[in-house]
Amino acid sequence: MCRKNDLVCRKNDLATVLRSAEVVPTATKRDGPVTRDEEVLVVGGTRGTGLLVVQLLLRDGYRVRALTRHAERAKAHLDPTVEVILGDLTRPETIPPAVHGVAHIVFTAGVPVGPARESLIKATEYEGAVKTLAAARREGFRGRFVYMTAIGVTRSSLTGTLLNLAKGNTLRWRRRVEDEIRASGADYAIIRAGFLLNKPGGTRAIELTQEDLPLKPRYRIARADVAETIVEALKRPRASRATFDVVWGRGARREAWDTLFARVKTDA
Repeated sequence: MCRKNDLVCRKNDLATVLRSAEVVPTATKRDGPVTRDEEVLVVGGTRGTGLLVVQLLLRDGYRVRALTRHAERAKAHLDPTVEVILGDLTRPETIPPAVHGVAHIVFTAGVPVGPARESLIKATEYEGAVKTLAAARREGFRGRFVYMTAIGVTRSSLTGTLLNLAKGNTLRWRRRVEDEIRASGADYAIIRAGFLLNKPGGTRAIELTQEDLPLKPRYRIARADVAETIVEALKRPRASRATFDVVWGRGARREAWDTLFARVKTDA
């Protein structure tokens, strides 16, 4: 039996999720800004939620580009059709080749689970996101920038305080990223994910809310469900310039994405 904090267990769980994502039925017809002849850049696409996003985009017939520091990891995990660009978020000069010519960007990158220095958090999670968007804008980017962050960036909680202490004020820096994105003038969708679980998606109801939930274990969700939400947010006009939380709702019944996004309002 796997222990709660067993790293091997978590890796095995994620492998199960990745396999499940490969057999999810094809999504409904696109009704948003993405079309088949456009390329989507996924930053953070070689692991975790970002890898699931890549797989879902490929499943739906999109062209995908991934920015990664690790060529071997990309080769091992990504489909051969993915265009891989070697780069590092902490080295801004490596970002322009990744954003050049892409229609849309999905940013899921972050420092891996565990304690981290604030300097690394700032360089990766704040400056990495802000400089990616800035580089894209300099290249004439006019698409949607989908940013995955976490619940609790605007609501204090004991869990959030502990996370900030252990992981270099990550929630505070992520809130600053949100502010920078909103002020940029770009089309965006900011998605605050609940506690991430390495479980298959599609087994629970999903709730999209703009109530600014605190970071608490009761607000949880499978990575696979977050990845699907990200892809749907890329497609849908109602997600444009909107910030919302995504967590599991009550029960197993999944509402249609049209119904879920109909409740989302544009940021004031």
